[in-house]
Amino acid sequence: MPKLGISIALLLFSINTFAKTDIELVYSGLRFKIPGNFSVIGDTGGSQNILIFRYGDELGKRFLAFSDMTDDETLDYGCPASSFFMNVFFGTDDSGCDQDSINIMQEYFVEGREVEKWSENELSVVYSGNREKSYVFIIGDNGKLVKLDSDFLEKESLKKIVSGI
Repeated sequence: MPKLGISIALLLFSINTFAKTDIELVYSGLRFKIPGNFSVIGDTGGSQNILIFRYGDELGKRFLAFSDMTDDETLDYGCPASSFFMNVFFGTDDSGCDQDSINIMQEYFVEGREVEKWSENELSVVYSGNREKSYVFIIGDNGKLVKLDSDFLEKESLKKIVSGI
């Protein structure tokens, strides 16, 4: 009987240990530590450059998405996408970026949201979040722009994900 009890305890311990294991993800040349208990992985393919992890069974809920926006041409920013988002969050320069678009993006990503800058190496990491959705923008001096968004991960969890980039 003691062997059975020990076996059950070890089984429960191992299931609990592996269910919460982080996984290293290399996306767009950056290393992330994402929660490993996802249920589905999706890639939109084509030029969208979007990778999505779902952490549950409900379609469209509890997700973590990665988007490489470095060469994004879906909007006319008037400048490189990385410069545009630096202007959205910090108003750093007037490099020809479309000011009307910057104002619209500030309404969405800055106003009424908690915004923090986390720096990692030569990258600027910006958090923008509220109760419904959180975003992290990774902005490089070399033009790199990667966006993460989630509808369930809180600020500290997202900070952990980008801590090793």
